[in-house]
Amino acid sequence: MKKKKLIFVFPNYSTFVQRDIELLQERYDVITFSFNPRNKIFIPLAFIRQFFFLLFHLPSASVVVGQLAAYHTFLPVIMAKLFRKPSVIFLAGTDSAFFPSIHYGNFCRPLLRWFTIASIRMATHLAPKHQSLIHFNYDYDASGAPVQGVKHFIKNFKTPYTAIANGFDSNKFFPLQTERRKNTFITVAVGMGTGNINQLKGVDLILQTAPLFPDCAFTLVGMPTTTLDTLPPNVKALPLQNEKQLQQLYSSHQFYMQLSLSEGFPNAVCEAMLCGCIPIVSNVNALPEIAAEGFVLQHKNKDMLVALIQKALTSDTEKLSKAARLHIIKDYSLEIRKERLFALLNLLKA
Repeated sequence: MKKKKLIFVFPNYSTFVQRDIELLQERYDVITFSFNPRNKIFIPLAFIRQFFFLLFHLPSASVVVGQLAAYHTFLPVIMAKLFRKPSVIFLAGTDSAFFPSIHYGNFCRPLLRWFTIASIRMATHLAPKHQSLIHFNYDYDASGAPVQGVKHFIKNFKTPYTAIANGFDSNKFFPLQTERRKNTFITVAVGMGTGNINQLKGVDLILQTAPLFPDCAFTLVGMPTTTLDTLPPNVKALPLQNEKQLQQLYSSHQFYMQLSLSEGFPNAVCEAMLCGCIPIVSNVNALPEIAAEGFVLQHKNKDMLVALIQKALTSDTEKLSKAARLHIIKDYSLEIRKERLFALLNLLKA
């Protein structure tokens, strides 16, 4: 039986984009478009390329799907309406956030804000990675607006939505038969040490706190090695790693720290938990739910983090390690995301 055609648009390739493509390919013939101009001045050219791409593929497609709401979803949702096709946008984080002090979030930039709002209003349905991307009372740090989410930033918000969390393959991420070193912490983030990433991902707080625990070891993955001389002696920096390397690192560390100011639904903490890492996370968006029996930092505060680390170090780590993996398998499996996503597309008659 011939598969229906699905158009999938996204800003650039990433791990979670690739996973969704593979998932959707089980039922659809997925045609992709990466809206990724090398420079902002090439955005008009990207729109022209996308217009002709859609003009060619939309008549025979059954649905249009967009990863994140931004420039790249504007034409797809408009043209989907013209061709009477349903459109779905996966809200993922930056499209639902406003952190003006660190210039993070689509709603910080007037033009991008306009395209984001227009895309969300005209989409047939939204599939946020977590309910908090629709509405979330925020008090973790003063850098963010006290209320986050598209419902707060978009007047007369009416677009239907269904929250569908990311899914993870427990057969790909699992604890390796390697020594898990005591009192070890790991954090993974793309672009550490550049722009606002250290603040956004909570790396600044980790670097402030690490010297207070000289008997502990902290690993930062995604940090340029040129910053090695400026790091505390118990902090090690590594460049970005592939999946196998990450699995090895997760399996040899005891705790995973995700102290972000904002997170839609992060992959790294879930993959680390599948490998037996105990989560220590900030009280934002989906993170407390993901952490479950792990540890949650209520506010961005060094003293509070010191107390939380001390509590974690004296916990039953073997029990919490097993619980972390079981929680992701039970509540955030790839099968659950697939089932809910296909149910939504069926509802839209896609």
